[in-house]
Amino acid sequence: MESIGGGVYLGGANREQQVTLINTDAELAHARNISAAMRRVLLLALSFFTQGESDLLRDSVHVTSAAARPNNELWCYKCHADVPDDKCADLRHNNSALIHKCNNDRRVCMVKRFSYTTSTENSTTALKMWALERNCTKHCEPGCIVIGERTKLYACTSCCTTSLCNYGSCGMTHFLHGTILTLSLMNLNKYIINS
Repeated sequence: MESIGGGVYLGGANREQQVTLINTDAELAHARNISAAMRRVLLLALSFFTQGESDLLRDSVHVTSAAARPNNELWCYKCHADVPDDKCADLRHNNSALIHKCNNDRRVCMVKRFSYTTSTENSTTALKMWALERNCTKHCEPGCIVIGERTKLYACTSCCTTSLCNYGSCGMTHFLHGTILTLSLMNLNKYIINS
């Protein structure tokens, strides 16, 4: 509603044809009541109209990208070992209690192995495990990180994507062959230099 020349314009599709002048307070209150009633009727009509559409929306199926992914059917061994004799470190025995269903987006089985060696001028001890973990994970980067000189710490990770594939001891054999070859060459180099 807007004021026009002492009266009130109620509004409408064609302003020139539907100008109604209201001069008294009673007429103004009556016009406001009609306007409020029209709004209520319009809202009620809209609620009936959108009722059917909301049923359509409610009955339709919306699938998110996460829901569209296939169900996670991956099973991995899940355990932690602090000593080499633990059943988690050696899965040759009955290990059904260690089998675990992976959830959600954990779609990779992994093995993390922490080991160490100690060295002197003449020798290096065999690799000794001090922790091993098997589990499901979201992200996995295979490989080894080696820290130290006389005492070397090895943190090695292996990854796989088929059920119960994380039974090995972390792919250390390839790494060990490379390490043994490197140590042998270093010792040979020391021997040649000292001769």
